[in-house]
Amino acid sequence: MARLAGRIARLIVALLALALAIPAAGLAYGWLTTAALEATPPNEADGAPTEALRAEAAAGIEAYRRPEEATYLTYPEWAIVYAARDYAGFVAEADESGFAYWAYIGRFWQDYATVIRATADYPFNAGNHVMLLVIGTSHTVEHAIQWAWENTLGRLSAVAAGGRKTAQDRFLAAMAADYAAFLDQVPWYRFAYDERRAALWRTETAPGLAALRSWERRLAFGLALSIKQAYAGLITAGLGATYDPALTDINVWAAGPVASAISGEADTRLQKDLGDHGAVFVTRRYQVFTEMIPRLIASGVRFVEIGGNDDILVTVVSNDEIAVPAGARAIFAYQLPARPAVRRTGLAVPVRRLHAILPALAAAGAGLEHVYDY
Repeated sequence: MARLAGRIARLIVALLALALAIPAAGLAYGWLTTAALEATPPNEADGAPTEALRAEAAAGIEAYRRPEEATYLTYPEWAIVYAARDYAGFVAEADESGFAYWAYIGRFWQDYATVIRATADYPFNAGNHVMLLVIGTSHTVEHAIQWAWENTLGRLSAVAAGGRKTAQDRFLAAMAADYAAFLDQVPWYRFAYDERRAALWRTETAPGLAALRSWERRLAFGLALSIKQAYAGLITAGLGATYDPALTDINVWAAGPVASAISGEADTRLQKDLGDHGAVFVTRRYQVFTEMIPRLIASGVRFVEIGGNDDILVTVVSNDEIAVPAGARAIFAYQLPARPAVRRTGLAVPVRRLHAILPALAAAGAGLEHVYDY
């Protein structure tokens, strides 16, 4: 009994050491392979509101002001969403064994190191950093295991199937696309992993040797979905007592024809009329807000504060390198590992310059990817 207890203790110590070693190695890699950021340019946004106006805009509105550093610290989370999106696009046409798993592992830690540099002058946000270390470790382990599996047993089963896609391959490719779209607006732990696992097991078994591929896909991804469902259950239970629905909303202070511009936007309502100084409205966060912003700008709306803040991170995608518009600051730029013809650029933008900078980026051929709303 004592010998068994000793083995269990050694196993626990080994797992803890591994859990610490992964983020330590990841951050070391990220820090050594990213450069220091350029100096912050002068904020060119004119018409900064007075402190009295800021207080009036925020008064009586719950969660009006968010920590500004969160605009940067939320980016590595979204980088995992983008990895899922790129994976879905890749496996729709190609074999899973060829996906750039290690490149996306490295990319996460580079992104994390970059946002550490970007937030050096802000207060240390312990909660965000703990979360990023946890999800970064999980992302690393998941991708490393899948790389190992797909390049051994996965390759063998693909050979048995003669390189043809089975019903399970098609199901998993469709699920990957659904998952990537789901993550645009909803946290990963709310995905119905158990339902997808059951549906996977109901798919038709391929004939002949290709049946090996059918069963390998069912067993491998069935187990993975079971583990994710269990992990998601733990996360959901932990959040149950503390979850605040208000955190899925963002409060925005804007000038111009705000009331008419937001009248057709779903889940959006006017919070406070500030007369000549504009109005505050509340809307849904994440991708729906990103997609709304160009429409509001086109309607003549000019942003004053988003989440009570003056600066916000924006990413755009383009085929070529883009010039940084006046007033913005380049945070990062890189080619996507699975789509090297596409380039992602991250820019710190003054909120009061969004109406000028976003159209300038669009005119330069850059597509708006996301505005990181704290």
